Amino acid sequence: MIKFVEFMRMSQKTKKGEECMKKRLFSLVLALTVAAGCLVGCGGSKSEKKADATNSSEAGGEKILRVASEDPQVPLDMQLNTYSIIMKITDNVTESLLLTNEKGELEPTLLEEMPTLSDDKLTYSFTLKDGVTFHNDAPLTSNDVKYSLQRMVRKYKMSSLLEKVEGYQAYFDEQADEITGIEIVDDKHFNIHMSEVYTPFLSALSTPYCAIYPAEACEEAGDNWGMTVLYGTGPFKLVSYKTGVGVELTKNENYHGGDVKLDGIKYTFIDDPNTGVLEYQKGNIDVVYLDSSLYPTYANGELKDELYSFNPVGGYYLNFNVNEVKEVKVREAMTYAVDRKALCDSVLFGTAIPNSNFIQDGLIGADDSAEQFEYDPEKAKALLAEAGYPNGYDLTMTVNTKYPTSVKIATAIQAQMAEAGIRVEIEQVDSAAWTDMKKAGKVTCGIGNWYVDYNDPDSMLYPMSDGRTDLSSSFFHNDEFKQLMIEGIQTEDTAKRQEIYAKADHILTHEQFPVVMLYNETMFYLKKPYVKNFEVTFTYRTMFKDADIEY
Repeated sequence: MIKFVEFMRMSQKTKKGEECMKKRLFSLVLALTVAAGCLVGCGGSKSEKKADATNSSEAGGEKILRVASEDPQVPLDMQLNTYSIIMKITDNVTESLLLTNEKGELEPTLLEEMPTLSDDKLTYSFTLKDGVTFHNDAPLTSNDVKYSLQRMVRKYKMSSLLEKVEGYQAYFDEQADEITGIEIVDDKHFNIHMSEVYTPFLSALSTPYCAIYPAEACEEAGDNWGMTVLYGTGPFKLVSYKTGVGVELTKNENYHGGDVKLDGIKYTFIDDPNTGVLEYQKGNIDVVYLDSSLYPTYANGELKDELYSFNPVGGYYLNFNVNEVKEVKVREAMTYAVDRKALCDSVLFGTAIPNSNFIQDGLIGADDSAEQFEYDPEKAKALLAEAGYPNGYDLTMTVNTKYPTSVKIATAIQAQMAEAGIRVEIEQVDSAAWTDMKKAGKVTCGIGNWYVDYNDPDSMLYPMSDGRTDLSSSFFHNDEFKQLMIEGIQTEDTAKRQEIYAKADHILTHEQFPVVMLYNETMFYLKKPYVKNFEVTFTYRTMFKDADIEY
């Protein structure tokens, strides 16, 4: 069955247990907020409001939303770090030219109107919105746009988003001083010329990696950008960021997008999920992420009416360095050596859904006719024997200790794979070591997760082309896969794109196995009843500009 993108509104709590969890939700407009990759809804009775108001953050008449968050420990700069916990903060400070709304449609943010496209589909023309200023009062100009996009390329993390812009490669290779395809007409107008047709280009520009910064201030700040200095055009301004403590934002009185109801947002860094819930219960936090391990405790407890769930578009997977795990048969054996259902039911307490495909239901390319792999240790053993390992296989699995769930998953997989003769050694490292090891190609096997950045399967699969970006530790290359990626971004016909991306996903997950998909997760969060009107998109982004605190 071909599945096309569908978006829906949701306003439901987790009372219905597994029925709720099985819904794939791609856009949420709720009374909702996110902390550390979690979202908030609205609810609660009048009596609850009265009780919570005693410990509320509306001291002295100010409406300050208090959010628990993990500590990023790195600059708040999505061009440097692609962590979702950073995005949940910076989305309220910085903005891109465009935004993908809750219906999956693009809308202008810093533009007067949607860009126009030339007849040959190679030139986009843009007009900036009048009267937009950065938080340092500098006016938004075309020069800021060009500077920001070029900076993203030099910082490399998500530079592939601009790969089809004319002059990109020369600039990326440091053979040119500018991306020639970004043409400044005047302060308000600019054009972007493409080297070839790239259908999802405007969607790519809507991602947080394409946030627009004030050129002069950003350049002057240097390494302090995202630490002590961060100017955007968004509804809130950065007051302070202290690792080990938190982030404080204050209302942007001159926000171009309309009135901002909150006076500020205070993020408190709490890495331990139990501590976060305790602070919530004490009335010190308005919004907190609930780890899946805590879900059974609170699903039917006294906080059940303040508990909400959502399903991001993406999933968890095992990622193999194909230079280390070279044999396809060995990687195929791994996919039969994992009991996905047991992971979801026992380790994740029924809060996740087993999945064997990279493209999730709802995106072009999703194919529910593809095989969903069952746990079969004997078949895994047979595949290992075919690959020349009749006595089993030794595998080192590296896990980032910042994420306790990943450690639990790795431990469970270790036991499951042992039944198939795969001897797994778990190597636990901190975030800094994890990042360095991935870049250096020293992660033989790791646990990762990936969520769509924009409304297109290109966002899910293209990062795997030639081992790009955060999936680069696979070092995967396949000529047919790469050609399909090229065809996909150059094709406009939806039915044809469905065929292209379904085939590409099949190569990835059912033929070559550089990744072994595990599951799609359900996330949980607690929210005080007086917190209202948060918007979250299916791309796992949260906007606080319409949020309010009401008693």
